[in-house]
Amino acid sequence: MTTSVIVWTALVPWLLLVWIFQRVSGLSGLGGLFLVSALALGVVVFPWLGHPLPYWTAGLGANFSVILAGLLVLAILRGGFSCSLFRPRDWRATWCFGALGAILLYPSALGLGPGGWDAYALGWPWLSWGQSFFFFASVGVASAGLILVGNRFGYLLLLALLASALGMQESDNLWDYLLDPAYASASLVAVLYLAGRRYFGGRG
Repeated sequence: MTTSVIVWTALVPWLLLVWIFQRVSGLSGLGGLFLVSALALGVVVFPWLGHPLPYWTAGLGANFSVILAGLLVLAILRGGFSCSLFRPRDWRATWCFGALGAILLYPSALGLGPGGWDAYALGWPWLSWGQSFFFFASVGVASAGLILVGNRFGYLLLLALLASALGMQESDNLWDYLLDPAYASASLVAVLYLAGRRYFGGRG
């Protein structure tokens, strides 16, 4: 396992702990960020039952997505510095992409797709060059299109593509850079919430 893969495996649990400690403590600013970051790092590297935290979290999600890491960074900046880099339309694009990806990916991975088709196979660049190229190109076009219209979620898609090209994770499947169960679940909940708010709000 390369150094970059080890760092990436620990990055998302560390970011998640930073955000949680930040929310619980109410600390803000550079000083507060330094304190919660140091505390989170201690929790990550501490040998829990003989192993550091990433050893245990890898069982829940061996490949946390680049998008999830980016969203945690945005949440940390917002909580610690009142810096909101994402606007409502950027968040809507984020949740819609995650929900659509979850609906497309996970049922087919369970064999529920038409003819046993597995969407996850599209992420392997060596498995089916034609289909994989179309998938990679589609993500690239979506990223460029969002950036051109001023939607900042496009930058997260671009980061995911770059991380995939650099092999920042143990997996070389593009889906693992774009989506993971935590991001997918949050997206489905967010889309249902937004749809419900719009429906009931429109009714009065």
